[in-house]
Formats: sequence, C-alpha cells, structure tokens
Amino acid sequence: MEARLIILITLCVGLTACGDDVSVEPVTASGSALCVADFEQCVNPVFDAVITASGGQATCAGSGCHDVNAGSGGAFKVFPQAEPGSPEMMSNFFAAKGFANLNDPDQSKLLLEPLRGVFAISGTHTGGDIFPNTADACYGVIHDWISIRVEDSNASSCGFCTPVDVSTCGF
Repeated sequence: MEARLIILITLCVGLTACGDDVSVEPVTASGSALCVADFEQCVNPVFDAVITASGGQATCAGSGCHDVNAGSGGAFKVFPQAEPGSPEMMSNFFAAKGFANLNDPDQSKLLLEPLRGVFAISGTHTGGDIFPNTADACYGVIHDWISIRVEDSNASSCGFCTPVDVSTCGF
C-alpha cells in the first residue's frame, strides 16, 4: 500500500512539473440523444411545480393543462408525479423530447410555447405565459437539457445537472 502511495505522489509531482496547465472543457453537445437522468432530476420537476404565471398559478402536469389523463393542453401530455425509472417517467421523457429542437434548442416548442411574448406556430400558449424571459431558471434548466446532447441517453456523462429551485421560476 505504501509503495502505491509513493508511486501516486511521484506521478502527481511529475505531472505538475510539466509546466502545462490542465484545463477543464465545458460539456458540449456531442451526440443526438438527450439524457434521461438529467430529465428525471431537473426537467420533469418543472412540469410538476406550481409556477406563478401571467394568469395566476400554473402546473404543466395539472389536469387542466398537460395531464395525460385529463389535460386539454394540445399534443404535449405528461404524467403528473412520475417516479424516476417508471414507464410514466419515460413517457414524459419522450413527450418532452418530441417538443425539443435538437438542431436549434432556442427554437424548441417546449421552450417557446410558454415563453412570454412568443407567438408560436399554433398561436399563444393557452395556459398563459409561464416563463417571463429566457433568464428564467426553469426555462434555463430545460434549455440546458436540450443543448447538452450525448451519444446515448443513459451515458455516464448524464445525471450531473443542477436542479433549480422551482419557487424562483415564473413571474
């Protein structure tokens, strides 16, 4: 054990003596898949959150909005309170992915429909404006999820998003 420690220390000293700075590159889009773990940890909670919207308070997964069982919110349907790893969560993942523009995340319907001041393809979001601007924390976490793509939806680089305090989202 002591010999391994000496070797490790020697290697560390040798590497620092090289004189080259080691830089850490930010994670960038490298594939065509979206992370399931990041969706479960950071995006799906936004769908269940009570957010202060332009017309009061809204919950995306609410029964009057996008609830798969009783929602009237168009083609985007999600299961409320889906458990990580469940078929309902995977359904939510695929529903959200279907409204994500992987070529141009800023043009994702998942972001544009609830964004204040945007007249989307189908008209305005009948649930009101949810995100006041692109600096909104919930908008940002969804945007990041769409922007950082990987080769495999369960890649080892997934699961490192930072959940947002949903109480800071909306108006």
